[in-house]
Amino acid sequence: MNIHTQAAPLTPRRYIGYGLGDFAFNFYWLPLQYFILKYYTDVLGLPGSTAGLIILTGLVWDGLIDPAIGVIANKTRSRWGRYRPYMLFGCVPLAASFTLLFLPVPFKDTSLIVYAFATQLLFRSLYAAVNIPYGAMMASMTRDSMERNWLAGVRMFFAYTGGSIVGYATPRLVEQFAGSQGAYSYFVSTALLSSCAIVVTLVSFAMTEERIEDAAVKNGEAEFPSLPAMLKMIAANRPFLQVMAAIALFSFANVAVTTTLPYFIQYYMGLDQATISNASGMIPFAQMLSILPWTIASKYLGKRWAWIAGLVIAVGGLSTLYAIDKPSTTTVYVLLSVFSVGAGAIAVNFWSMVPDTVEYGEWRSGVRAEGFIFGFVTLIQKVALGLASAFVGGYLSYVGYVANQTQSAETLHGIKLLVTVIACAALVASCVVIYFYRLNVATHSQIVREIAERPAAKPA
Repeated sequence: MNIHTQAAPLTPRRYIGYGLGDFAFNFYWLPLQYFILKYYTDVLGLPGSTAGLIILTGLVWDGLIDPAIGVIANKTRSRWGRYRPYMLFGCVPLAASFTLLFLPVPFKDTSLIVYAFATQLLFRSLYAAVNIPYGAMMASMTRDSMERNWLAGVRMFFAYTGGSIVGYATPRLVEQFAGSQGAYSYFVSTALLSSCAIVVTLVSFAMTEERIEDAAVKNGEAEFPSLPAMLKMIAANRPFLQVMAAIALFSFANVAVTTTLPYFIQYYMGLDQATISNASGMIPFAQMLSILPWTIASKYLGKRWAWIAGLVIAVGGLSTLYAIDKPSTTTVYVLLSVFSVGAGAIAVNFWSMVPDTVEYGEWRSGVRAEGFIFGFVTLIQKVALGLASAFVGGYLSYVGYVANQTQSAETLHGIKLLVTVIACAALVASCVVIYFYRLNVATHSQIVREIAERPAAKPA
């Protein structure tokens, strides 16, 4: 038997340690997803289409380098493992690059755009260098599909806990520092958030362990397959391609909701920053509360049906919001919570499905490439996020949005359409794609057994 597997199940320490990693990453991810477009348009004064293009470029660049980082991480050998060293040595540079995104600079016009592009590319590069190895580490912690399901559940629980804290705190921190720091309020706020992220990342590093390694790799006898061989493995990996298409559609919908939400609340609802803060914190909080139920549901319904059930709930929340002409603040909170609870199913099942496709690809092609697969995952996901952000920025310009001004009735209706109807269309499409996914727990277990009975496969 050429594949090393753990004799004992994962301990609570390992689950918690792994989850803390995504708790830290959401100190970066959520402010960018919720606030960076509004920061560019309303604070820096960039046009919506330009701001969207900057975000798109950063995310596409991030996605393009992800597979390469995954391959490099796979080839890394250290006393801490293949993936954990990137958390140890990358957390401080990552935090510094995050604060530079919000550093007020005395630039205008072209110089300002160049600075925004440069800081986006720097941050996205460092984020990929730490986040991709972290994601790939799940496949090296266990080969058990249901343990991965629980790992994904714990990870998303901590991710949404971090997101709810950051979503609630960020606007309040900015408002708090605005009086004493003025233009530096965003910079000081993000410096505080990134400092917390450093500490949590180091704790996650200390509490995790890599336990799955191919014997040939361990003994230094492995040959790493070429890029064409890994791309061929991806092309033959039908479950992987299905999950990628489904998550791309969901990511588009999620960006349409979360990025447009501050505009919807401020201009359509006519409410203040405190309400934006409450809604931004409430969405990940509701998702956090839904993680345990969805993790259990995945065990009994299967990952595919749990995905579909979650999106049906999410569509119900957003379509109801569209149907109400002038919803109250409480109604908006409730319906956004319904959307968030449904979306929680995707977080659990997506990060549980992807590691299973690693073994499917190895079974079909003889090439094991978890780092490359996770890099390719984020390539697709971030391109989808970037396209969605660019679409939102261009859409706002198309419907006539003007920052910090009273919007026309047509503009307000366009904003509502984006956060409801357009998002729902992408969610329904994601359901259709994932319906054809067939890699269940029993099939995956059989695949793992067959791999274990083979001669050593080439790792990547």
